[in-house]
Formats: sequence, structure tokens, C-alpha cells
Amino acid sequence: MADPASPDVFARARLRLALLFVAIVVVLVVVSSVFMYLTVRADIRAAATRSYGGGETEQEFVTRSLGTLRWQLVAVDAAIVVFIGIGGLLYARSTLRPIRESVAAQKRFVADASHDLRTPLAIMKAEFEVALRRPDLDEDARPVLLSGLEEVDRMSAMVEDLLTLSRIDARQERLAREPLDLVALARQTVAELGNLAATGGVLLRTDATGEAPAAGDEGHVRRALRNVVRNAVEHSPSGATVEIAVRRTPRGAEVVVADHGEGMSPDVVAHVFDRFYRGDAARSQERGGSGLGLAIARWALRGMGGDLTVESRVGAGTRTTLTLPAA
Repeated sequence: MADPASPDVFARARLRLALLFVAIVVVLVVVSSVFMYLTVRADIRAAATRSYGGGETEQEFVTRSLGTLRWQLVAVDAAIVVFIGIGGLLYARSTLRPIRESVAAQKRFVADASHDLRTPLAIMKAEFEVALRRPDLDEDARPVLLSGLEEVDRMSAMVEDLLTLSRIDARQERLAREPLDLVALARQTVAELGNLAATGGVLLRTDATGEAPAAGDEGHVRRALRNVVRNAVEHSPSGATVEIAVRRTPRGAEVVVADHGEGMSPDVVAHVFDRFYRGDAARSQERGGSGLGLAIARWALRGMGGDLTVESRVGAGTRTTLTLPAA
């Protein structure tokens, strides 16, 4: 198997495919040229000796020769196209095998590493929580333990994202279809992120009156809502308001999360759903983001028959819409 760490595997693949294309063109030109030369030479010799068969006239001979040449060219071209198509497919498959094996090895590593990290992270979390409950805990140590617990939670979230991504790639992630109450889910999300918003001086305002029934996977919908609202809070300045509106639509229900923060440029919006993409790597690293939340959320919502869209302008904020089909 090809070394997954080899940096020139793509360069080799590009070179081999380029050489294949050149070889195909050369073969096509040579075969067509040789065939045309031999056929035309035979017809010229026959015409020079006036060796027409069956007492045909010169005009009839020319017409017959041109018709024969035309069909011969069609047959040769068809054979060349079939040969090149089959040969190119087999060669491309062979050329891309190292890349496919490299990507598969990387996916296996991510899945195995993420799975192996779950247990030590769970143990660390439990130890931090036990230490924080000790009555004789030194108050100077409390902030350090809280900071460590927060980092463990961030790492655990990243590991869960990686595991989910691995299941998606392996087509093992299943999406349930069950009745949902988006109003209740939105209110629960706001309650869960209330402390985060308060710490940043951001006000969460919910416009969720009445009912907004929908159908989907509750776990993934809850996760998508939490991710979108968290992003809105983290990208809003102190004193700003994040608005969460839930309403029914003719086809189901939707949740619109709008902030008035820094916004994003069109280039960033175009890639915001790409895996591992972080528009501002430095700030994302500081916040502990993995660049997978929106990619997973959009995959899940589209798998449920809904969608996730983002509209943003620099300096004007971002508007994210989650849609789900009716129950």
C-alpha cells in the first residue's frame, strides 16, 4: 500500500495521467494517418491503372471508393474511441489507487484515533469534576481546574465531530425521522447557551410563539441549532443581540438565527460548509473550533429533507436559516 504520508502522490498521479493523455493523442494520430495513407495509396494506384471492377466507370469507381473510405474511417474511429475509453478507465483506476488508499488510511486513522481518545477524555473530565467537588479545594486551584475542564469539553466535542464524520464517510450514520417541536428545541438551545452569551455580554432574544412542528432527527437538529447559535454568539461583540426566530412554513418549519456581528466576506461564505474550513484560523483556534460543525449540520439537515443556508455581509452580521420538512 502506498505510504499515506508521501507528499508527491498527487504529483505522480498528475504526471501519469498527463502522459496517458499524450500517448492517446499520439496513438490516435498515428493510426488514423497510417490508415488514411494506405487506403488512399491503394485507390490512387487503382485509378492510375484504371483497374475498375465490373466494368464500372471512373465516376462510379470514385464514388464507391469514397463511400468505402468513409465507412472504414467510421469503423476505425469507433474502435479507437472504445479502446481509448476502456484503456483510459483502467489506467486511471490504476493511477488513482495510491490516492484512494492514502485517503482511506487517513480516514481509518482519524476514526481510530478519535475512538481511542474518548476514554481518556472521559476519565479526565470525571477527575476534574471530582476535584472541583472537594470541600478542601484551594480556591487558587479552582480556576485552573475549571479551565482544564473547559478544554476537555472542547476536545470531547471535536472528537465527537470526527467520529460523526467517520460514520458519514462510511455511510454508517443513520438519520431518524420523528416528529419535532422546533419551538421547544430552540428554547432549550437558548437556555443551554445562556451562560456563554452572558459571559460575552450578548443578549439572546427568542421569537418562538405558537407551534412549529417538523420531522427529523432530534439529536442532529439539536446539535445543528447549538452550533449555529454558538457561532452567532461568539462572533457578536459585547452588547449585541442574537435573534432566534422560529416559524412555520408551507413546507414545514424553519429557524432563523441572526446576529449583528462582524459578518463574513463572500469568499468565506462560499467555503463556510467545507470540512475543516475556518475563515479566521487564529480566532477559531482560540475558540476551539474544528471546522466541522456546519458541514455536519448541513449534511444532516439535507438528509432529513431540509437545508442549512447562510447569508452574510462584512460589518452587518450573519443570517443562518435551518429548514425542516413538515411532520
